[in-house]
Amino acid sequence: MTDKSQGEAEILKADKKDVQKIAEIASENFSGLKEKRNALKWVTCNFGAFPRMQYFVAKKGKEIAGYILWVEKGGFRKQSVWELEQIAVQKLFHGQGIGTKLVEDSFLEIKSIVKKRNSTLKAVEVTTGVENEAQNLYKKTIGAKVECVVKDLFRGDEAIMIARFKDF
Repeated sequence: MTDKSQGEAEILKADKKDVQKIAEIASENFSGLKEKRNALKWVTCNFGAFPRMQYFVAKKGKEIAGYILWVEKGGFRKQSVWELEQIAVQKLFHGQGIGTKLVEDSFLEIKSIVKKRNSTLKAVEVTTGVENEAQNLYKKTIGAKVECVVKDLFRGDEAIMIARFKDF
C-alpha cells in the first residue's frame, strides 16, 4: 500500500495521533465543518467507531496531506456494502494525484478486509454535489455511476453514485 517513488504520497491506516490533523483538513475543506471544534468532535466520533468506520491518511514526508473515510453499511454482512463517506486533501497539496491515490490504495485495503472476513464486496456508495468535479474521481477509481439525484440534501442537490461489484 506504500509507494514513495518520485515523491508520491504514502497511504496508511490512520492512527489516533492523526485525528487532530484530519479534523484540521476537514475544517479546511467542508463548509459544514468550518468550526474546528465541531470538526474535531466529528472525526473523534468517527474514529471511535472502528472497524465500521475506517480512516486512511496520505503522507507526504511527515506531513498528512489528506485523508479518506470509509464506512461499512448495514452490518457485517456476507455481501458487504461500503460508503466512501469523505475524502479531503489539504489545499497546499491539490493537483498532485493524492485524492486518486487515497481512493485507490485505501480501496485495496477495504477489499482485503472484506475478503479476510469471507465476505464479498457488493457495492460502494458515494454522495457528492451534482456539480462536484470529484464525480470524475469516483468514476475513474472505483467505477461509480450516478444512480439518482436527491434535491436539496446537504449544500444543495446531491448525486448518489454507486459502484457495483459482481465477482469480487
